[in-house]
Amino acid sequence: AYIFFPRQIQNTHTGLDLSVPEYQEIRGKMMSGHVEYHIVVVTRLAAFKSAKHKPEDVVQFMVSKKYSEIEELYQRLAARYPHVSLPVLPRKVLFVGESDICERRAMFNDIMKFISKDEDLATSPELLEFLGTKSTSAIDFKGKNVPDDEKEDKETDALDFFKEEKTPDLISQLSSVQNIKPGEKNEEEEEDVLDPLGIIRY
Repeated sequence: AYIFFPRQIQNTHTGLDLSVPEYQEIRGKMMSGHVEYHIVVVTRLAAFKSAKHKPEDVVQFMVSKKYSEIEELYQRLAARYPHVSLPVLPRKVLFVGESDICERRAMFNDIMKFISKDEDLATSPELLEFLGTKSTSAIDFKGKNVPDDEKEDKETDALDFFKEEKTPDLISQLSSVQNIKPGEKNEEEEEDVLDPLGIIRY
């Protein structure tokens, strides 16, 4: 589900732009649920393109990630690149309100923009795995040659992976941002955990 994007890559030195323009509430069972943050990727990196794409082609897609998944990426990058001063990660709480979620989206947006501007972080295996490519071990994104047959196989795998994800059309999605309803949301992994307060109110 790739969309060709007419504008140029802003981070020409990394070939990758990341942003977090919106979020969406995913409702679970019995008052539970979590929030997913939509990360928009605009890139010309070969790992995200099929063999049919040209080197200058720019593709765009979106991945949805929970707080815990972004936190895991953050910790892995911080451990591998201790010299890099990443923007502050939002604090972790069990129940969050709409204002907290809005603040998290803005902070995640800052983190992703920072990552996409740093050459080490933007081409790190941790980030590429986080965004969904399977070709982290086969391609050197800083320009070294990789055999064409191996490269084509790996890139095709990455494309097939995104097809399986069934990424929705970004243009329609970004034009109709879903608003989070007021109240507290359980944003943790355990979707089936009961909300005692919710049960009492009910």
